[in-house]
Amino acid sequence: MSWDLETDVAVVGGGGAGLMAASTAASVDDGVDVILLEKDSDDPCTSVITSSFIPAAGTRLQRAAGIEDSPEVMAGDILRKNGHKSDQDVTLALCRRSAEMIHWFIDGLGVDLEFAPEVAWFGHTNKRMHSHPTRIGVPIVDRMREYFTSLDNATYHDKTPGTGLVVDDAGTILGVTAERSGTGIRIAARKVVLTTGGFNANREMLAQYIPDMADAPNIGSKSNTGEGILWGMEAGAATDRMTGYQGRDCIFEDGTRLTPGVINEGGIAVNKTGRRFVNEEQDYSQLAAVYRGQPDGFAVFIWDERIQRMTENMHVMKESMRKGGIEVCDSVAKIAGRFDLPTEVLEATVESYNDGVRAGRDAWDRRKLAEPLSPPYYASRVTGAMGHTQGGLKVDTSCRVLRPDGSTVPNLYAGGNTMVGLSGDTAGGYTSGNGLLVAYTSGMIIGRDAVAAIKAGF
Repeated sequence: MSWDLETDVAVVGGGGAGLMAASTAASVDDGVDVILLEKDSDDPCTSVITSSFIPAAGTRLQRAAGIEDSPEVMAGDILRKNGHKSDQDVTLALCRRSAEMIHWFIDGLGVDLEFAPEVAWFGHTNKRMHSHPTRIGVPIVDRMREYFTSLDNATYHDKTPGTGLVVDDAGTILGVTAERSGTGIRIAARKVVLTTGGFNANREMLAQYIPDMADAPNIGSKSNTGEGILWGMEAGAATDRMTGYQGRDCIFEDGTRLTPGVINEGGIAVNKTGRRFVNEEQDYSQLAAVYRGQPDGFAVFIWDERIQRMTENMHVMKESMRKGGIEVCDSVAKIAGRFDLPTEVLEATVESYNDGVRAGRDAWDRRKLAEPLSPPYYASRVTGAMGHTQGGLKVDTSCRVLRPDGSTVPNLYAGGNTMVGLSGDTAGGYTSGNGLLVAYTSGMIIGRDAVAAIKAGF
C-alpha cells in the first residue's frame, strides 16, 4: 500500500478539540510526530463561535475566589441535568481533566484566562466558568494554533479536508485520506483522531436525527457536516444520543444572539400576543424549540438596565448592540410599538410579572425572582436556532472509539462534537459549557493516551 505521508498521529479537524489533541500529542512526554488536517481555518470553528465560557472544577482561580468545587460535584451536576443519560465514567473522566486543562491554557500557552462569575449558568451548583477577558474564543484558538505550528514535530495542513479513513480487512485503522489543492493524498498514521465536529450543518442528518430543528437557523460552524461521524460508522463504530443538541436563541441568522444572562437574571420572554408563554428558567437549549413553536416562530426578550449592566461587556452582547439587534425603550408601550405587540396586553404582562416578583410568586412557577423590571428597558426579537449537535461516536474514558459490542475500533479516537457528548438525548440535557468542556478535555485525554500507546508499542 502506497502512502503520500506518514506520521504517528493524524488529527482530522482543527477546531478546539483537534488543536488540543494535536498539541498534546506533539508535546507531552517529548511528544510524537503529528499531522493536523484542517478543512478551512477561515471558517470559524465552534470553539471560536461560542461565548467561550469554559467550565472547570477545582481550579486555582476558583479557589482564589473562595469557591470549593470538585470534579465529582461537577459530574453530578451534568448527570442530573441530562437525566443520567451520558456515560458516567466518561463524564467523570472529562470533569477530572478540566482543572488541568484550564491551568495548561494559562501556564503552558500563556492564554489570559480568568474566573468568570458574572452570571448564573443553567445546571451548575457552583460558579465554575472561566473565560478570556474578551469573552470570545478567538484568542484561545489562535494561541493554540500558534503553539502547535511552532513545534518541530508538528505539521499543519490548512485547506486540506479529510475525505475518509483507510481501514484494513480486520477493521484496523491504518490512516486517512484527504484532499489538498484538488489532489487526493493518503496519510499513514499509527493513531487517527476524528475531531471534525458534529452535524449541525448537515440538513439531511438533522432531518434524520433531529427533525424538529432541521429547518432552524444554524448559528454553529458551517463546516460541521458530520463526516467524521459517518466515517466512524462505516468503520463499524457505535453511535449514541444522536438526538441530543444544544439549542440557542438568535436575533439574526448570522449568529447574532444574546447571552442567556438576560433571561437568567430576571428578564422575560413574550410571544406576538404580548403574553409570557413559558417558565423562562428552563435552560436556553431546551427553549430554542419552544421559541420556534410560538405564533410566527418568534419571541421577544425584555430585560432592564440592571441586567444590561451585568451582561453588556460580553462579546455577543456588544455585537448584538452594534448590529441593531437590541432596542432600548423608556416604556413598555415603546417596546410594543417596536415589535408590533398589543400595548395593553404587554403592559399588563410586565405589571403582572413585577407584582409576582414583589410577592415572591410567579404565574409560571419561576423560582429565581430577582427584582421587578424597570425602565429603561432592553428588548430583542429572537427565534430558536441550532448551536451544535451532541450525539456522536461512542467512546471509552480514553476517547477511543467503540464498536457496538464494546470493543475498540483499533487506532481510532474521537473528540469534541464528533464523540457523543454529555447532554443525553435531548436539548434539555445540555449543561452550559458542555461543548467546550468536551472539546478541550477530550483533546487533552486523546493526546496523552495516543502518545502513551505509541511509546508502549501499541
